[in-house]
Amino acid sequence: MLIGQFFGTSAAEGIPAPFCQCEVCRQAREKKGVYRRRRSCFRLSDKIMLDLGADAVSQCEEYGDITAVDHVLITHTHDDHLNPHMMMEAFWSRKDRDGPLHYYFTDQAFDMVRHWRENEWILKGKVPEWEHDGVVAFHQLHYGQRTQVEDVFVTPFRGNHKGNVGENTALYLIELPDGRSLFYGLDSGRYLPETIEALREHRIDLFISECTAGASTISYPGTHMGIRDVCDLTNTLYRQGTLHDDSTVWLTHINHRTGHDQMLKAAASMPFPVKTVVAFDGLRIL
Repeated sequence: MLIGQFFGTSAAEGIPAPFCQCEVCRQAREKKGVYRRRRSCFRLSDKIMLDLGADAVSQCEEYGDITAVDHVLITHTHDDHLNPHMMMEAFWSRKDRDGPLHYYFTDQAFDMVRHWRENEWILKGKVPEWEHDGVVAFHQLHYGQRTQVEDVFVTPFRGNHKGNVGENTALYLIELPDGRSLFYGLDSGRYLPETIEALREHRIDLFISECTAGASTISYPGTHMGIRDVCDLTNTLYRQGTLHDDSTVWLTHINHRTGHDQMLKAAASMPFPVKTVVAFDGLRIL
């Protein structure tokens, strides 16, 4: 069953950031609601998550348990997107399930699994035992290669942002069972020319983009995008036919220097070629 819910829409620090007294963080503490953002992750369906990060426990408390989830597509190995402790949660709670919790990594990101297997100080050295007992399983995906996961097809593309083991992020194109396509592009950086060219062959209906720098027009090549970068990207993709008149763009992974109201104003002021929405925690889009 498709769900399409943002469990978290912030960048790595969260909003409110724990040690911050900026206006955005003060407003989030006072008003909560859409002004508060947990670390980014997205529930695609009853069976599939994209990332499972630092705030997973509190997110599940608010938006519903993930007891039915069997697959986690990891964008990259930074801690706000990948929380290894969730494997311990799986061990405690999934022992009697028929099948493991499957984690998917692209190319070099799979080296993280080797670190987990070889270091006793990580998760008490239990990862090899959990693999053997069928609690967790790890899979390596490759950029540009299409793979079926449950009832969707997944193709990762190379992002312009490095994870903890030096890997490029995975930007996921997901073919939904209802015929639509969803693109999840978090921690993308400014898109690599090869990725833009590869997307020329695809038509995207639902486009989820990082907007880490928020309303700032300052660019951070090779790390993150702000709203001007995202606007430029979507216009490029629209001109080449990847985005179309009925596409929708959602902005997420927003840092604590731009509040929700500021993001709404900034998005409305930019010449996006298609409908563009500022995402917030709990928003459902499918």
